[in-house]
Parts: sequence; C-alpha cells; structure tokens
Amino acid sequence: MIIRPVDEVRGELDAPPSKSYTHRAYFLALLAEEDSVIENPLTCDDTLATVGAIRAFGAKVDGGNVKPPEEPSAGFVYARESGTTARFSVAIAGGINGGTIVDGAGRLRARPMGGLVRALKDLGAEVKGSHLPLTVRGPVKPGRVRVDASKSSQFVSGLLLLASKVGLKVEVEDPVSRPYVEMTLRTMEAFGVEFERDGFSFEVHPGVRGAKYRVPGDYSTASFFLAAGALYGKVRVGNLLRDDVQADMAFLDALEEFGARVRRGKDYVEVERDGLKAVTLDCSDFPDSFPILAVVAAYADGKSVIKARQLRFKESDRVRAMAANLARMGVKVKELEDGLEIEGGRPKGAEIETFNDHRIAMAMTVAALGAEGPSIIDNPRSVSKSHPGFFDDLRRLLE
Repeated sequence: MIIRPVDEVRGELDAPPSKSYTHRAYFLALLAEEDSVIENPLTCDDTLATVGAIRAFGAKVDGGNVKPPEEPSAGFVYARESGTTARFSVAIAGGINGGTIVDGAGRLRARPMGGLVRALKDLGAEVKGSHLPLTVRGPVKPGRVRVDASKSSQFVSGLLLLASKVGLKVEVEDPVSRPYVEMTLRTMEAFGVEFERDGFSFEVHPGVRGAKYRVPGDYSTASFFLAAGALYGKVRVGNLLRDDVQADMAFLDALEEFGARVRRGKDYVEVERDGLKAVTLDCSDFPDSFPILAVVAAYADGKSVIKARQLRFKESDRVRAMAANLARMGVKVKELEDGLEIEGGRPKGAEIETFNDHRIAMAMTVAALGAEGPSIIDNPRSVSKSHPGFFDDLRRLLE
C-alpha cells in the first residue's frame, strides 16, 4: 500500500469497540450461570479467536448472544496470534476436569507463559510445556496463589477469570500494565462477580451471572487517529467514555506532555496540533501506545526517550521494529534495552516493514502522512488483528 503525504488531517469519527473488553466479556459469558448478550462486540482476528476458544470450551455463540455450557469442557483451543485468547484459555483450562491443548501461530508460540504456568501448577493443575502449545489438565484446588506478572498482566487477568469460576485468592508480584487488570475487574463486576482487594491481592468468590453488557469504545485504536490530529491538524473521536479505566487513556496525558491540545468530553476526545516538544516517557502501564508515541516523538522538537518494560515480547519486538522503520525514514534513533531515543525532525518517505504487527502498521501509516515523499506499507492487512476498518476510518479523516 502506498501512503502519500497530506497537508492536513481534520475530521471526526467514532472509536471502534474495545478489543480488550470484548475478550473479557466473551470469557465471562462462557463462565456465567445464565445466557449473556454482548452488545457492540469488536469483530477482528483476535476476538474471532476468542469466540472460537469459548466454543471449544462448550459455549454456543451467535454474534453477541452467548449460551454457556453447564460446565466448560476440555478440548482444543487454537488462539491464532491472540495472546489474550491464549493466556485466558490456559487459565480457564486449569479449572476443567480433563486435558485441554492450547496452541497458536506465529510469534505467539514464543511469547511468555511462564508466570501463568507456574501459578497453575502451584494450584494443582498439570501443565506440559512452557510455551505454546501447552497441555493443561485440571481441575485446580481452590486456595491461594502468587503470580509473577512482570512479563504480562494477562497472567493476572486469566487467573481472576478462573477465580470467578472456582474461587481463589490471587496475590500479584511485580505487575506491569496494571490498568488492564482494572479493566478485568470492571468487567467482572458487570457480570456480578464478587471480590475483595487489598492493593494487588484479590479474593474472588465463585459465581458469574449472565449479563447484558455493552462494549465501550477503544482508546487503544483511537490513539492512532488522535495522534494524526496532534501531528497534522485536528481530530475528534467519539464513543470514548471519560470515566473508563482503559490503559491507553494515559496516551492523552502523553500527548499533552508533548504539547498537543487535548480536550476530553463526556464521550469524546478531541486533539489539535500545536508545537510539539521532546519528552521522556515510561509507558510500561500502557505499552500498546509505544509505537504511536515513537511516531509523535519523530516529529517533536528535540530528543525524546520512550520506554516500557515488555516491548520486546509483543506481536513483534516493537523496540527493534520501530527503530528499523524510523531509521528508514531518516530519523535519528538509538535502540535502548527497553525503548528508544529519538531525535525529532521531518521523516522522509520509505519502504515500511510491518513485521506482521498491527500496531506497527497503524503507527507507521500515521508517520507516513507527514513525511517528505510517499511511503510503502508492506503488509497493511496486518491491521485486521485489531481493527480491520483502520484504513477506511483514516480515509474519512482525509476526505
């Protein structure tokens, strides 16, 4: 796909439904005692993997209508390239009497699973393997478990979902991406799950009620369009709730630190271009924003440092992927162990490698809109992992 530079990006659109909330709602609907209706679920490669997973566990799914089984059954789960699907499925399998195989494709087979595997073993489950494919044989014994969450908050969220079925005390060590755990807890509340917490220690009582649940808009995907407003004009994105707990809401604070004008409404966010200056940021709690923050830094005045703790364990090694692509665009960039040092300026058009990573593809497309000369995106279809309509939405802002 060829991306040609534009003079301005200006307009408004609605954010797509949240991928993270969609995953959580489907898995809770699987565990519920009654039928559930999930309104406005996101349909993309990752959420289709989750629909396939809960069907494998015995649920009947028709769009947003979910009829749970009397008890989830052991089986085979193919998580495609969805880390959330894989980790939640591994955790749920720990509560099932029988052996479940969870497998996936691409880099997912190399992504960390150790913290979750150790926790399930401590609870009495049998787990074969340390990476996908994993075979999990439950059921776990109710009790207390400690989980090392330094590699992924999804280990915590998966155990909390399991706990909502079997009852557990979950103690979390060294958590990253903490807001994603808050999203899990908020969704659990919507499905009637009762729990107590003390910091990042949780006592979850068994019992999930069926629910009518509406999926909120996605700040993560909205960040790419809002960044285009910060760089090239003015963009308003609706369907974003101000009282949400999504991790990538912190992206708005980061844009303000860069110097962009940010206006938060009750159900929208508007971002307008202004003089952008370099910043130093740690986005460990919202690492999905790293690629697009690196793009903003590439246009900001001065030298920025953007870091996060787990960037090398995503759909790609996002440190290396962004370093390589920004360098191709003539940006002075230095690769750090946990991030990038970026000298801002005016990027040049280039051939962009997406590394089959949806967020690299979207971020570098936004970068190309202001570059000197056209750019080529090598695998634009990778955006279907989280937002198949990304390019259609972007065109609306360019009309």
